[in-house]
Amino acid sequence: MKKTLLALSVAFSLTAHANSQWQTIETDNFKVHFSKEYQDWARSAANELEIVRTKVLEQQNRALDKKVDVLVFDPFNQPNGFAIPASKAPLMAFFATPPQSDTVISNSSGWQQLLALHEYIHLVHLAQPSRSEWKQTLRNVYGLYDVSQGMQVPRWAAEGYATLLESQMTGRGRLHDNYVESLISQFAKEGMLPTYDQLSATEGGYMTGSMAYLVGVRYLQWLEDTFDKATLDAVWTRLQAVESRDFEEAFKGAFGQPAQTLYRRFVAEYTYKTLAKEQQQAELKTDLWFDLTHIQQSPSLSPEQDKIAMVSVDKKGNTQLNIFATADNKKAAEEFSKKQQEILADDPKDITDKAPTVFAREEKNVLQQIDQKGIMNPQWLDNDTLIFGAFSVANNELNTRHQDLFRYDTNSGKVEQLTELANLRRFSISGDKTIAYAERAQFGYSELVKVDLSSGLVTEITSKDLATVYDFPIVHQNKLAYLKTALNENWALWVKNLDDQTISSVPMPAGYQFLSYPAWSADGQSIYYVAGVAGETNIYRYDFTGDRLVQLTQGQQVTAYPMPMQDGGILYQAINSQGPDLYKLAADAAFTEVTERAAVRIADTSQAQSHKLPAAKIYQQAVGESQNYNPTEQNITFNIGEQYASASTTLLQLGIKGGDFLNQLTWQIGGAFDNKSALSGAYAEVNYQALPVELSAHVFSYDLKSANQLQRHESADTRIKASGIYTQMSYPYRNDQFLLTSHLAYNYSDYDVNDTQWLRVGIDQQWQRDWQKFAIGQSVKARAYEGDNDGQDWHGYDLTATLFGKAWHLPLYGEYQKRSRTDSVVSLGGFESTLIKADAHAEYVIAPELPFLSISGEEFESVSGGMSFKAGMPWFYYQQYKMDGQEFADSYGVKWQQKVSFGLGPAAINDLNINFGVVKVAGDTIEDEIRGWFGVWYSL
Repeated sequence: MKKTLLALSVAFSLTAHANSQWQTIETDNFKVHFSKEYQDWARSAANELEIVRTKVLEQQNRALDKKVDVLVFDPFNQPNGFAIPASKAPLMAFFATPPQSDTVISNSSGWQQLLALHEYIHLVHLAQPSRSEWKQTLRNVYGLYDVSQGMQVPRWAAEGYATLLESQMTGRGRLHDNYVESLISQFAKEGMLPTYDQLSATEGGYMTGSMAYLVGVRYLQWLEDTFDKATLDAVWTRLQAVESRDFEEAFKGAFGQPAQTLYRRFVAEYTYKTLAKEQQQAELKTDLWFDLTHIQQSPSLSPEQDKIAMVSVDKKGNTQLNIFATADNKKAAEEFSKKQQEILADDPKDITDKAPTVFAREEKNVLQQIDQKGIMNPQWLDNDTLIFGAFSVANNELNTRHQDLFRYDTNSGKVEQLTELANLRRFSISGDKTIAYAERAQFGYSELVKVDLSSGLVTEITSKDLATVYDFPIVHQNKLAYLKTALNENWALWVKNLDDQTISSVPMPAGYQFLSYPAWSADGQSIYYVAGVAGETNIYRYDFTGDRLVQLTQGQQVTAYPMPMQDGGILYQAINSQGPDLYKLAADAAFTEVTERAAVRIADTSQAQSHKLPAAKIYQQAVGESQNYNPTEQNITFNIGEQYASASTTLLQLGIKGGDFLNQLTWQIGGAFDNKSALSGAYAEVNYQALPVELSAHVFSYDLKSANQLQRHESADTRIKASGIYTQMSYPYRNDQFLLTSHLAYNYSDYDVNDTQWLRVGIDQQWQRDWQKFAIGQSVKARAYEGDNDGQDWHGYDLTATLFGKAWHLPLYGEYQKRSRTDSVVSLGGFESTLIKADAHAEYVIAPELPFLSISGEEFESVSGGMSFKAGMPWFYYQQYKMDGQEFADSYGVKWQQKVSFGLGPAAINDLNINFGVVKVAGDTIEDEIRGWFGVWYSL
């Protein structure tokens, strides 16, 4: 399953709030965590996990001694999963939504079984303890090192091996998938199989991120066939040896040759076999209809067939709905001809360009996705109106996206949401334009429903159970066709008469495995679909009158989305290494009568090897002990933080950190010091977020000697010894793109000469709108203080207003800050750390390019702005500082900061702060010079 940083860092952010009552099923080897909506799914998965572990132990002679934490949830309403291979605290996450028929993960005996097997294999060979005592001791006490050791294997080997075992132990999976085999064969025919360096890539071209799985598994199978299983298995054994080896060293020592060398041989052999097969295939008489690039999804012809809609995703991930005219683009042809004539007029001896096979269709409309909500499965309501799917988020539901239906008027450009949090995937619109027949995926269940397009009311058509998945409901008058699969079966195509409720099956060719993309003929007397047999995908047509099944293509292309046209031809997608193109089969195209039909729907698992998993099932019996989730079960790790600022000091922070699996209760305690005695002290902090409000506390004790700083001449010669406590209570609220968090905080600080305390109320508000190339947003942070400074009252406020956005994909921001105090002061300079946290200390304004206590005053102001080349990249910025109305300093340069927090799992992979900067600093009282800072530390 696809593992991206997005899936890890966003999927579980803030999910631990109390609107979900978490439960845990603890078995002998697993702890399965879930909210009440997923109880049935989690109970079955717990049973499946124990079965998988037993069989993997037999097959691998390896297992994990540590109990594995498993999270069951559904953040994106899409199928996925991931594993984090920590030897001390291994974890897996299962996304409950099952895959659809046209995905590369649809060929499985059951979604739970596939997830459990694939992700557990990751842990078994990546999270094994090291046989080196000192390495494993370090892994046990230092969680960040532990996780890093489990992630040193190249992506192609990690994903490819889990995919290999997935296929060998079930007889299904991506190694034995006809759709996948046809895809990889197409890449091979074009000479476009990835190079070894490209094999682990996640970006760069069409299907690049999938190659680690799809080509990696075939390379590993080739290695086992060419050498033997023991040699490949030795690589994993050698990785955990006392002798230190990286993957390439472990591989070369086992096979005698580098992985890259053998991969080149595999590519040569695979390409040779593919080309030899191609030579025996008849030429397909088909015409290129539209030459496209990269990802083009869900093509849909308008009722009058004068327009076609498609969802386009470019290499940068930008998504848009494009509508093109179906007529030939005569204007483009004329412009091309005119340009060539002009070239010859200037140079009669020149040789002009060859005309393209087909000119691009005229673009009629473009709809950009907004706020990263996606655009999916467009269907025409009438010739000017489309219904499409996109994501929505419930108010104050901070972690889960739902698929809903939206209406798009192509004339006015107006978009209207039709359903709310309905979790609808593919759908089809009734002839009277009032009902959408759809598949709904919710809490791991799949079912067919009908949706009233005027009210948004959703009504069930089928009963739901975890063993059944539906896809591609398509309606024609009183007939509803749909795909359906059950555990251990292939997908099948069914037709339901909506008048008498009778159901019949559509015949399949013998030996089929892949099935998807059904489409009705215009008269409803025939149905088209794509099926995969013997490593090929082809278009088939079944004629209800006469009970006749014919095959329209013979394996020459990777086919998808057949669309019958009014002239009798068939428009369809053909996939190549650059993405899908559209081709057209003529009405009189040759076809082959299919005489041998599939007799059963039970999937063929004969290619499974020894240690085959039992048939998948949904387990209803209790396993292990079920109880409320317990956040006091903590993972504890040693942590190290290091910060350097050329203007102030170098700070080493040492401590221990703890947290539960769901990060409901997190804490850390430790000390910090530098070699200049400029800053030292101790700290402790705790955070609890299992209530509607989040509670946090920070205990601190520090000794700051400004004269010992690296730029000591720029700050007051002052020593500050302080200890105290800071507490905060906050409540977050979200409504679509509007976020509001309210705060109530208290600080008590005891200094050498006096003690102070203050109470603060505040809000953080943010809103944004993203049109992909362009975006705009704003945020406001406001704080009001009432304090007591050794018996003297003071008050003040902080205000930060930010305007941000994108212009032609370039991120931009502008910001204004003000801090005002009456009968108190603020001090500018220094960096944030576990000793001095920005929120916990009202007296400091953080500026890492300046030394601590550079200047103090009652009113601080700052204006700044910056730009970047891409979201997540460093900022080029300018900032001006003022104190009590007088300009103090300017800085400009490059800076970057990020908080890495996966929101679950080992304490070491959460709350990690990283920042750096290289800037020019100037001012009347400041030496004009280049300064820098760098920091990696934990802060809750």
